[in-house]
Amino acid sequence: MIGCCESHKNNRCLKTPHLSDVLCIYHSKERTEYTQKLLDILKAKIVPGPRTFGFEYEFISSTPLDLEIMNRIYMFLPETGFSRNNTSFVHESGMYIDFEPGGQIEFHSPPLLKGEDENLNKYLSIIKEVVDAINLKLGIEYVARGYIPDRMASPLCLDAERYINLHKRLALYGTRGLEMMKGTASIHFHVGIKDLDELPELFGTLIGISEMDAFKMGTDRREIWDNTDPERCGQAFHIDDGDTPFDVVEKIVDHTIHAAHIGENKPFIETQDLSFDAFMYHLTTIFTDIRLNIKGPSLELRTTDSVPFDQFKIKWDKFVSILDNRTILESGI
Repeated sequence: MIGCCESHKNNRCLKTPHLSDVLCIYHSKERTEYTQKLLDILKAKIVPGPRTFGFEYEFISSTPLDLEIMNRIYMFLPETGFSRNNTSFVHESGMYIDFEPGGQIEFHSPPLLKGEDENLNKYLSIIKEVVDAINLKLGIEYVARGYIPDRMASPLCLDAERYINLHKRLALYGTRGLEMMKGTASIHFHVGIKDLDELPELFGTLIGISEMDAFKMGTDRREIWDNTDPERCGQAFHIDDGDTPFDVVEKIVDHTIHAAHIGENKPFIETQDLSFDAFMYHLTTIFTDIRLNIKGPSLELRTTDSVPFDQFKIKWDKFVSILDNRTILESGI
C-alpha cells in the first residue's frame, strides 16, 4: 500500500483541480480536529461590521546586508518613532515593522476602511520618512523592487531558529528558495473576514485577483517562487462550487499537515508533536499565494511584487474596490 505522504507526492490526495478528487484518506482524525479548532478560533475572532483592509509593504536593500548592519538598523529605528517590541518595532500610529531573512524591511498597516485616504497617506508618509532616514543616516538604500538577482549566497540577516532551519531546508529542496528568502520583496494585501459564511467566496475572489496582471507575481519572482520549496509555496488548492467554510479550512489544514516541518524535514503529520499549538506554528511557515491570517482574522494576498509608492496606491485602490464591490472578476482587470 502506498503511504499517505508518498500518495501526496504522487498527486493523489487533495480535493483540488491540481492534485486529485478526494482528501487524503489518512489522518482524518487530526485533520478534522485541526479544522474544527481553526473554525472555532475564527468564529471567536470575527467582528461583524464594515469591511477592513490592510497591507504589508516590503522594501529590499540595494546591497546585501548582514547581522551587524541589521543591529545598526535596530538601534536607529527608535529615532524614527518605532519602539522595539520583541522582534518587531511599533509606532504610535498602530503601524509596525518586521524584517525578512535578507534584511528586507516590512511595514504593517493597521486595519483601514474603504475611503480612509487620509490615514493611508499618513502611513505611506511614515514609511517614506523611515526609508529615507535609514538611507541618510546609515547609508542603506531600501528600494521597492520585486527582485534583485545574485542574493542566493548573501548572509542570512535573522538569527531566529525558524529562519535558520528554513534557510537550511531551502538550500536542499527546490533550486531557488534562498533567492526567495533574500532577494525578493512583495506587497501583501489583507481583507478582513467579517462573516464566516463568506469565507469560500472571499477566498475564491482572492485567488482570482492573484491571477490578474495588476496583482500577479512578475516573471522573475514567479520563476523563483515556482522553484522554491514545492510543499509550502504556490497555491495548492482552489475553491470549488458549493464549498462550505469547513471545506475551505479543511483544504488549508490538509495541505499544511502534509507540508514538511522546517526543523525535521518531513511532513508535519509524521512528526512527534501533533499538538494544535505545534500545528499553528507550522501553519505560519506555509507560503501559499493566498493565506489565512488568524491575527485579523483576514485573508492575505501575497503575490504582488513590491513597487514604488505611486504604483502602490493604484493597486491598493483597485484591491479595495474589487473586494468592496465583490466585482465579478474578469481577466485583464
